[in-house]
Amino acid sequence: MTLSIITINLNNKEGLKKTFQSIQSQTYQDFDYIVIDGKSTDGSLDLIQKNERINHWVAEKDTGVYDAMNKGIKIASGEYILFLNSGDFIYEADSIEKVYNHLINEDIIYGDLIFDDHKSQEVYNYPEQLNFSFLFKHSLPHPATFIKRKLFKDHGFYETKYKIIADWVFFCKVIAKHNCSTKHVNQIISVFDTDGMSSDPANKLKIYQARQEFLKQEFPLFYDDYLDNLKNLESLNRIRSSKGFKFLKALGSKKFQ
Repeated sequence: MTLSIITINLNNKEGLKKTFQSIQSQTYQDFDYIVIDGKSTDGSLDLIQKNERINHWVAEKDTGVYDAMNKGIKIASGEYILFLNSGDFIYEADSIEKVYNHLINEDIIYGDLIFDDHKSQEVYNYPEQLNFSFLFKHSLPHPATFIKRKLFKDHGFYETKYKIIADWVFFCKVIAKHNCSTKHVNQIISVFDTDGMSSDPANKLKIYQARQEFLKQEFPLFYDDYLDNLKNLESLNRIRSSKGFKFLKALGSKKFQ
């Protein structure tokens, strides 16, 4: 089988409904569907048990989202894996059908994504070519990235010690260190629910500190560049929080928006 789609859930019954609906509405259904639940108590398990489209499911305690993702990887049978967590959903009914023919050869195939904060939606178009400058600030979107399952076997699963950035760590290692091949597909794959932990503004400092520690250990040549990038970001954030900036923004100055 070419594709396995994995959904991680913990007490997000309403989000799970959206995810299930998008899976069941796909015009192309020749994929393995796996759900890993952290032993929810909000009625999610009832939805899972009644969903006949699910090929495999697990409901047990885990140590975090990446531990749950690793459980899904071990069950998956597809050549490629797509993570579509509860609350995320596939963009259109034919999205999987349209991208399916691209799932050949390359180690990682990634498309574009819509970020949904429940007030508005924003399309993010990912670059045609990846480089470290991009990875300094961003990561590939797990709901729009198809990863060869073999990469996890060859280079290791998500490192659960990185509680917020394990997917970013994985991409840095396999792309920058092991030179795994990538391909961008000019297509919106999924809609990403920004209620997750990596999107929480309160976690931004933790994310940068964790990335800093990882780069210091694994990519020491790039460590100083990352610190410079972090300092520039902190300076920009201070400017954006200043009264002068807010005043100019209120006046509608496009230069400062």
